Amino acid sequence: MIDGHCHLLPPELREPSSAAWKDRWFADCHAGVAPRFASGQDVLTALDSVGLERAVVFGWPFADPGLLREGNDYVASEVGGSGGRLVGFATVNPAKLGALQELRRCEGMGLKGLGELNCDAQGFGLAWEGGLRATLHSCQEVGWPVLLHASEPVGHTYAGKGTATPGRLWKLLQPMLADAPDLRLSLAHLGGGLPLYSNMPEVARICRSIWFDTAAVPYLYDTGVLPGLVSLLGSDRLCFGSDFPLLAPGRYSAHLAAMSEAEVGKWLHQGTEAWLGER
Repeated sequence: MIDGHCHLLPPELREPSSAAWKDRWFADCHAGVAPRFASGQDVLTALDSVGLERAVVFGWPFADPGLLREGNDYVASEVGGSGGRLVGFATVNPAKLGALQELRRCEGMGLKGLGELNCDAQGFGLAWEGGLRATLHSCQEVGWPVLLHASEPVGHTYAGKGTATPGRLWKLLQPMLADAPDLRLSLAHLGGGLPLYSNMPEVARICRSIWFDTAAVPYLYDTGVLPGLVSLLGSDRLCFGSDFPLLAPGRYSAHLAAMSEAEVGKWLHQGTEAWLGER
């Protein structure tokens, strides 16, 4: 059983005097609250507390390539010391020169995917062109899964909500899936609600070609949302993701209780394995 969405941050970037806090998106998301930062061991402890086996881990979607490189190095180091329980993803900025070279460097360090990309935090265009197209094509070529941040267009406001809403994502996904049909893409945070439109046949076809993770679902939705999505798409298109350390895996117990045992098994295991390319 796998947690598919956990963030790590090097200790040297946690202090307010560090370069990380000069990143606007990072500072806005952590201002005015008790910041939550995690090491690889913190993730393993969280997994053990609820009986999960493995986790996908990645850094923060900084705009600056230097900070991204530092985060990628830390992720690779923590993965190496995890006894195989952590699956490391690289994070790059598709809008910056050197993104493809960083992907290749991270592949050499043993990382196995890309994410979490965030167009608002990193300043890249959410369109199938330019740097994003080149970056995702590279991931398809090496068989890497990709995680992309998504945001719901309505509801309460909060730091980090962003503008990667279903309407914008829809315009990206249609040409992307036509041009890169083998790309294994997951949209974080239930795709900002995109799969809830799957009573439309054309939306259902697109949504059955990608995955959606549950990161921050208890913060955004009531317990009826996952059974509703299972009825539309099937549970094998859902990936469990906690967004640790923002939310601990145990915060999802009420949402688990709203689903059948068989659905929970697919959500916690099969969907994420298929996205990772392990089945």
